[in-house]
Amino acid sequence: MPQNKPFFVPEKEVSLFNTINQELIDDIAGQYVDIYRISAQDTEANVYGESDKKYFHAGYRVNCLVSFEDPAVDLDEFGSDMNANIEVFFHRQTLKDANFYPEFGDIVEWFKYYFEIGSVSEPQLVAGHQEFSHEIKVIAHRMRLSNLQIEERPK
Repeated sequence: MPQNKPFFVPEKEVSLFNTINQELIDDIAGQYVDIYRISAQDTEANVYGESDKKYFHAGYRVNCLVSFEDPAVDLDEFGSDMNANIEVFFHRQTLKDANFYPEFGDIVEWFKYYFEIGSVSEPQLVAGHQEFSHEIKVIAHRMRLSNLQIEERPK
C-alpha cells in the first residue's frame, strides 16, 4: 500500500519544524522531568496483582515542556484533599531517538512532587497528517507519598 505524503508539506519543512522545536525544548526552555518505571521483576504481587512494596527502575531524565494546573481543594466529610495535575509535552523524535516512550502508570517527578501518568496521547500532527506526529502529551495527577510507597532497594 503506497504511503500518501501531503503534497504541500515537503519533508524538508517537517525536518526544519522538528529541529526548531527540539532546540526550543532542549536548549532554551530547560524544563525536564524524571520518569520512573515499576520494576516488575523486583516487585512481588499478591493474587490480586497488588503489592505492598513497589520497586522502581532508576529515573530517566527527559527534556520537555510542563504545564502545571492550579491545585483544586476537595472538601468532604473526611476532611480536605488537594488535587493537582500536570501536562507534560515531549518532542516525539527525541523520545524515539532515545528508544523511550512514557506509559500509563509511570511515575513522573517534577519540582519535588510525584505524579502518576494517567493519559498518553499524540495530539499534534504537522499539517494534520498521521505520518508527521510531532509531540507526545502526558497528563499526570499528583500522588501522595504514602500512596506511592517509593522505597530504596535493599543492597
